[in-house]
Amino acid sequence: MNQTENLNCRCCGGALDTFSNLTVCEHCGATNFISDVANKKIFQLNRANKLRQESEFDNAARIYDNILEEYGPTADILWYRTLCEYGIEYVPDPLSDKYIPTLHRINDESILDCSFFKQCIELSEGEQKDTLLKEAKYIDEVQTKYLNIAADESPYDVFICYKETDLDTGEETEDVLLAEELYNELSGMGYKVFFARKTLEEKLSIEYEPYIFAALKSAKAMAVIGTKAEYFSSVWVKNEWGRFLKLMEKHPEKQIFFACDDPEELPRAFAYKQAQILGEEGAIKNLANNVDSFLNGPNTPADLSLTVARDKMRQEVIHRLNAGEDFGTLALINEIIGAFPDYAEGYWLRMLYMNNAKPSEIRKLPRYLYGDRDYEMALSLAKGDLKEEYTEIGAICNENQKYQDEFSKIFKEKSIEYVNDFEKSELAQKKENILDKIRKYVYQVETYNDKLKYTFTIGYSLFYFGIFLMLLITAKYNGETAFNMGDTYHLRLVRNLFCSIFLLAGVIVGLSYNKFLDIAISVICGLLLIISIVFANQGFFFILFVILIPTAAFIFSANNPDINEHKKLREDGSRKIKNELEKLQKLLSTEAKDDIRQFGEKLAKQFKEDKKIDSIIEINEQDYIKELEKLGKIYEYAKDEYTKYIEASFHEEKEEDKYDRKEFMYKTDSVIGFILLFTFSIPVIPVAISLVDLAVDKYHKRIHVGPILALFASIPMTVLYVWAMEFT
Repeated sequence: MNQTENLNCRCCGGALDTFSNLTVCEHCGATNFISDVANKKIFQLNRANKLRQESEFDNAARIYDNILEEYGPTADILWYRTLCEYGIEYVPDPLSDKYIPTLHRINDESILDCSFFKQCIELSEGEQKDTLLKEAKYIDEVQTKYLNIAADESPYDVFICYKETDLDTGEETEDVLLAEELYNELSGMGYKVFFARKTLEEKLSIEYEPYIFAALKSAKAMAVIGTKAEYFSSVWVKNEWGRFLKLMEKHPEKQIFFACDDPEELPRAFAYKQAQILGEEGAIKNLANNVDSFLNGPNTPADLSLTVARDKMRQEVIHRLNAGEDFGTLALINEIIGAFPDYAEGYWLRMLYMNNAKPSEIRKLPRYLYGDRDYEMALSLAKGDLKEEYTEIGAICNENQKYQDEFSKIFKEKSIEYVNDFEKSELAQKKENILDKIRKYVYQVETYNDKLKYTFTIGYSLFYFGIFLMLLITAKYNGETAFNMGDTYHLRLVRNLFCSIFLLAGVIVGLSYNKFLDIAISVICGLLLIISIVFANQGFFFILFVILIPTAAFIFSANNPDINEHKKLREDGSRKIKNELEKLQKLLSTEAKDDIRQFGEKLAKQFKEDKKIDSIIEINEQDYIKELEKLGKIYEYAKDEYTKYIEASFHEEKEEDKYDRKEFMYKTDSVIGFILLFTFSIPVIPVAISLVDLAVDKYHKRIHVGPILALFASIPMTVLYVWAMEFT
């Protein structure tokens, strides 16, 4: 594989020699399984793997998700995605020098039950499946051990998240002292607080994770302290508050607090929060009081007006929903519900989020809301005008959905008509234009493919017949002891004359793919042949050059498209066929899909005008995708029919042959050709068989290593026979 960038090892990050789909890293010895998708997304995959190896699991997961969404599931990408779920980092074992998986994100769910892993195993087989199962079982054993440790930990009330060491200076950060002050304040209030410097003081670094997991899971509140913006985004700080936010999605009763110098420097995920300003007098004490008020209060954000806090968070959610922002939105909604469990609009916002609806367009949404759990909760908690509004919107959305169902039925029928009448469309004319071009290029490929095949076959046959005739005549006079020197001279004269005719004819035909080369070599050989006739007794040496010069010219020029005009024009035709097939694929997939969507949008517009409605009418892909698959068969048929004309110039290895190039070699007819090499006691036999073999394989479906070697080996072997007879 010729790549501008090498794929990196999944364990150590070293560059891989990706000559096959199964590669062992020369740096760490890890087995890497590489799908075709990995080869298409080398840059993105290397970026994601680097992030994962640097414990940036959430950022890595987003890249893997994008690749999976674009290309569909493959075992290798799903395995990497699984590693992110459990925070797996591969670290070198000092005893064995092998890289072993280390767990940084304990999960209540076994890795063996993880949906990503299950799908990964379904798509893997053989050695890949065995290797991944072995690693997963090891990870599961480690996690079980960690869960047992975590189970023995008594629950925490508060988790303090902070940056311990500044990476630039290597020194302790200012945040350590602030975190310790907060720890002392909260501990003095009687709370059990997780503060890494104290809590993990006597623990081995490799065993930190079970204690961190236990604290994150049990703590009702987290306090994040950051005197610099980059501290909030540092790997392990972000790992802790990111995991806590995910826990908040499942447990809305949890709460998170922040302390910083500048609220504008907070990550976007916390933009809705009112942070404690560290520069203010008594900042840490105020933060501790806020946490205390939350833990002792009715699970509402402390130190804020209930109405102000609720409205601020609600407005942030509405802004996010209207802007289509997804990251952290559900966690924020769940926090509102957790803090205000009787707040109808919290459930209303979650209903909007789950239905991918913008608040500004809710009255246009086609959905059956009755039976939606969040809608029913919002409706039951709402009062007065708000309840009436929700009831009205529910009825409107239900009515919208009835129109949507009616339209979907019409659109599906029209999609069937669209595909059935495709041949009458403008795209069909484009399709025919493409196919006409392909047929034109097919004629070009066939024409120059035949020229290459037959000029080589005829030229070589004439050329070799001249050499073989020389062998026969030499054997004749060499075996006749009755001939005197005069008779030998005349026989040599006849030999050189007749051989010259066939040799020159073979040169002219065989090198006809380049006029300049053909004329130049023919003139040189013609002069040498004339000399061989004039000086008959020494003519063999001149004929020897007549054999060697065109043979060398052919060997060094036949496969060079810049010299071999026939090959160049055949490759040009093959390349154009390939390009046109790609255009056909795009036409019958992307353009047809866009065309039918535009058709659907016009149909929807007309439908809304006829029904006099203003609701959203969605163009659902499932209404037409099956019909589009019928158009895809047109491309598949064309591809099956015309691929051979591409492979006539550009032979591609089959998927199943990529694992072993030697195996690919043996799968050709080369073995037969190698056997032919050992039949030179009668040289004409391998030549005849090899020429027939090459001529029959019109579109170069095999590589013919043996027959080609047999042909070129037969020339020097025959010449050696003549040489031996001439001088013995």
